[in-house]
Amino acid sequence: MTPPFPSREELRSRGYDPATLDQYDQWREANREAQALAARLPEVFGDPPRPKITLSVARGYDDEWNLTEERIAELSAQDPEQHWTEVSPEAVRGSQEYFTFSDAEGWRFYLPAFMQDYLTEFPNYGWDAVYLAFVSRKHVDLLTSEQLAFLDEFIALCQKWLPTSDLPVAPDQFLRLKGLL
Repeated sequence: MTPPFPSREELRSRGYDPATLDQYDQWREANREAQALAARLPEVFGDPPRPKITLSVARGYDDEWNLTEERIAELSAQDPEQHWTEVSPEAVRGSQEYFTFSDAEGWRFYLPAFMQDYLTEFPNYGWDAVYLAFVSRKHVDLLTSEQLAFLDEFIALCQKWLPTSDLPVAPDQFLRLKGLL
């Protein structure tokens, strides 16, 4: 995938200094690693069933606190996706509260969509929902060891390229929490 920023040659022609060009090279390498990781998301996370708590239902819980079954059905109908790969970037970016109100099935369904969106323009872009999901660790027990290892790789990528990041979860912590290390 082509990085979401100008080419090195374009930057040079605009008169950017060598330090900026070096930064560009780092960003490009970070993006390359992120795209390699993102390419594995479908294999690792597969096709979990659509959850009861969709993005709109989570927003409903955030706004209304208590929802009837009828209201849940009404809100759920606003979210057409049947597979996490169908969740649009706009839906992800507009639903940063999701993991606060999700259930186990929702966590597994939407986590790869949020990671996919985060990795798309990495390291120049990112929203907090993925971090918050990692911090809460509410539903980590429902993930497979392969999915937990993938989360560790995601965290390691962030820590490698975003050293000022305040990610509170160090690489391998998910596996330790699960008792697999």
